[in-house]
Amino acid sequence: MHDCQALRFPLLLSVETQFVRGELNMPLRSCLAVLIATCSAGTALASPLSNMTMARQAQQALERAASPEAPGVAVLIAQGDTVIFRGARGRAEIELGVPLSADHVFRIASVTKMFTAATILKLAELGKLSLDDSLAKYLPDFPNATGITLRELLSHTAGISDITKDPTPGFTRRDADTATLIAEIRKRPPSFAPGTGWAYSNAGFILLGAVIEKVTGEPWYDALQKQLLQPLGLKHTTYGGNALLIPGRTAGYTTDSSTHQVSNAKFISMTVPAAAGALVSTVDDLRLWMRALADGRAIGKQGLQQMTTPAPDLPGTPSAYRYGLGMYIWHIRGNTMVGHTGQIDGFAAVVAYLPKQDITVIALANDDNFDARSMGRRLAAIALGEPFPEVVAVPASDETLQALEGTYRIDENTIETLSVKDHTLYAQRGNKNVIPLQMTAGQQLHFIPDELSYFVPVRDTDGKIIRLDYFADGDGPAQALPRILKNSTAP
Repeated sequence: MHDCQALRFPLLLSVETQFVRGELNMPLRSCLAVLIATCSAGTALASPLSNMTMARQAQQALERAASPEAPGVAVLIAQGDTVIFRGARGRAEIELGVPLSADHVFRIASVTKMFTAATILKLAELGKLSLDDSLAKYLPDFPNATGITLRELLSHTAGISDITKDPTPGFTRRDADTATLIAEIRKRPPSFAPGTGWAYSNAGFILLGAVIEKVTGEPWYDALQKQLLQPLGLKHTTYGGNALLIPGRTAGYTTDSSTHQVSNAKFISMTVPAAAGALVSTVDDLRLWMRALADGRAIGKQGLQQMTTPAPDLPGTPSAYRYGLGMYIWHIRGNTMVGHTGQIDGFAAVVAYLPKQDITVIALANDDNFDARSMGRRLAAIALGEPFPEVVAVPASDETLQALEGTYRIDENTIETLSVKDHTLYAQRGNKNVIPLQMTAGQQLHFIPDELSYFVPVRDTDGKIIRLDYFADGDGPAQALPRILKNSTAP
């Protein structure tokens, strides 16, 4: 993903790998336990050998993704009810030297939105609300509420300006009740008229939490617990309040992209993200959650289909993916993949599901600079039998790198700038973070650390670079970024 800032670390730690099927018990070396369990009765996998291959590749991806002494990541791959790979690497608590395990509890950030959306759909199934209800029915004093539907809030098409934009100084550090959150949201003008555009909005899901409270008469997280978590047996998924004692909860960190320095994550009151991002969970609970969505136990047989039906293609809709009702719709290796990502102070997460193959992949990290989305794509590609190749960088001369310096047009409003500093090529999209690039023998320019997305320079007959072809997330088709000449006008 282009704007990731996560860090990669070298291969250092070997692990113990074990099949639990009866015929194979193969300790390799010891440190973190990686369990590859078959849980019977699920969708059959191709063969034990293919399971072993996938597990080995997943282990290698895990070892490339995290260092044993730094913040880490827990991952899981499953098909149906069969767990193919489950493992973790890194530290749950660096100062105390506590190793990370796949049993640990993480903040899941915006993955919470799947649960909030499902709660709304559950209440609709029970006849307590309709997705086409006006927001004014529940929050009559909210500006322009009459023209906003719950469906539009669920699909990020309501035009609610996000609460993360220019928050009141110190706001995220203070506890806030629902009324205070709504008052903060009200300060911002709408991004567009309801139903006329698409823009990701945490604020919209906070409002959905307020709707849940109006309908049920209890806090959004208690309603979610009663409607979904308890019936489905998700014992480790709960509201991640700061003052609560939650067994197995990991500490959260942030890693500086340029210096690799690790520090404790900034404090955020979990009352602020609320129904947009305040849950904690484990890889096992999230696997059970995706199974319940897929088989209809969570919100009925049509529930997952409702959540993964793309919203209308409105202005602002991303070209690389779509959004349904609380879930993204992605594509990988020619296959549809749905789910959600999350990033919050100290943590990053991805939960993804491939409906056709009945494959679930999960990655939970206790570092807010970890690129969970790319990790999820790597795991999904492994499960599909089409893993992304490991990127092998080659040295490039300053002359070669300087020939790439310049600006390249993405669209009428955005440019990509390539620059060289200290013998390293960097890319910057608009005003976003500056990301280092590494060159391969085929002259592909891969982003560090995600390594999936890359540029391919295209030259004219004289050998001059005239454009970059951009391959997002390692898959085609390419997006052409023509070079902007020095005498032309950039946006």
